[in-house]
Amino acid sequence: MNSFEPRPTGRPAVVGWLLPFFCVSAALLAHWLLSVPPGPLPPPVAKEAPPKPSPAPAAGGDDDDDKDKAGFEPFTSPRADGLLAQLHGAYDAVGFKAEPTFEAWSVAHRPLITQIITATRLQAFKGVVPSPSVSTSNVECHTIRCRFTLSSSKQEDLQLLLDSVATLQLDGAPLWHTWKPDEIAEEPTKRANAKPRMRTQVVVSFARDLPKLDQIKLQSGAPLKPASITPVKVPGATPGAPTTNPFGPAGTAMGPHPSTSMPGSTAQPSSTAQPSTAKPGSAAKPGSTATPGSTATPGSTPSTKPPAHAP
Repeated sequence: MNSFEPRPTGRPAVVGWLLPFFCVSAALLAHWLLSVPPGPLPPPVAKEAPPKPSPAPAAGGDDDDDKDKAGFEPFTSPRADGLLAQLHGAYDAVGFKAEPTFEAWSVAHRPLITQIITATRLQAFKGVVPSPSVSTSNVECHTIRCRFTLSSSKQEDLQLLLDSVATLQLDGAPLWHTWKPDEIAEEPTKRANAKPRMRTQVVVSFARDLPKLDQIKLQSGAPLKPASITPVKVPGATPGAPTTNPFGPAGTAMGPHPSTSMPGSTAQPSSTAQPSTAKPGSAAKPGSTATPGSTATPGSTPSTKPPAHAP
């Protein structure tokens, strides 16, 4: 409408002014009829109080408690064969770093890898003196695969251990589902004038979860026993003979005591008869013993004293 045109008056003007109010009232009435139920309204719902903030941890608290709360359940039961087949199909073709980590499975199988290699090394080099030095390091496990590093000063010792571990058996079947060792290469030296060492990195996956060590066997059929401590043999000791202490509780020698008599001394008899001195014309009675310096009178019996002993 142009500002110069005359505004409507009369009935059209009233209708134009009342039309907006009529529309709003009609909308409110429709909302009331559709939304508000008949009868009394229900009581208002009480609002819940906002949650209280958790107390801040005390300064210097133990972080191990927080780790235990956020931990995981230990892996104690092997997974089903169907699930293992799916995992092998999903991750065998990808890089080891691209495989996600199942922490519980990783924690359960990392020490198992070390135990298997240690037991195999003891069996492979049994009777070899001195025993070859082959070390295991950098053991890492993800969801279905593990990776570790073997190193030794001699390439032939390292190759012998690799061949022994690769052919391990579990219940008549191979222990490993996959076995992928790298080429044996010289390990970079960290110190000057250090002896060269050879190493290789191996990626493996188990055919079954949680294989028991006492059920694993070598290719020859010999059981793979865990590492045990060999008793130290004492040179010159008779096996099974008891060891006696020649000294008593306070360090004194046991057994008969040595004689305390002085060298060159002679043992005196238990009693000695001393010669008696009698006056002329007197006679001592038979069987009497006279003491030195005593004088026997006629008709008297000489006095006797206990026999003297040598000091």
